[in-house]
Amino acid sequence: MKLLADSDFWYGLVVAGDGHHAESKKLLKKVLSKDDSLYCLRLVVYETATVLSRRIDQRRAIEFLERFRKLPVTLIDIDIILEDSAWEIFLKQTKKGTSFIDCANLATLEKYKLDGILSFDEFYPKEVAVRA
Repeated sequence: MKLLADSDFWYGLVVAGDGHHAESKKLLKKVLSKDDSLYCLRLVVYETATVLSRRIDQRRAIEFLERFRKLPVTLIDIDIILEDSAWEIFLKQTKKGTSFIDCANLATLEKYKLDGILSFDEFYPKEVAVRA
């Protein structure tokens, strides 16, 4: 399977006190053992590092980035076509607090024909959300 990873998955993976820590660890182990392909928007990496720096500390953000670089993850850069698709999805949303990054993830799933997303966010349709 070709899977995209969202910030809450990465955050849960590195923060032991997070409610999704155990499931994030199981998911990563499952993905790596099955030789699934793991993808991530570069924007998601930046978002995760920023959240870690704000909620925990800068040291934890740096540790995340160092660990992330060692994982077999294909980074995806947002190009103008992907950005336009993300904007189209974002503009259709009516719920307060909609994340543009989440919309970019949905656009990425579509453009690259990925099979699912590692995320605990209710924003994503159940058909694409991958759980342990």
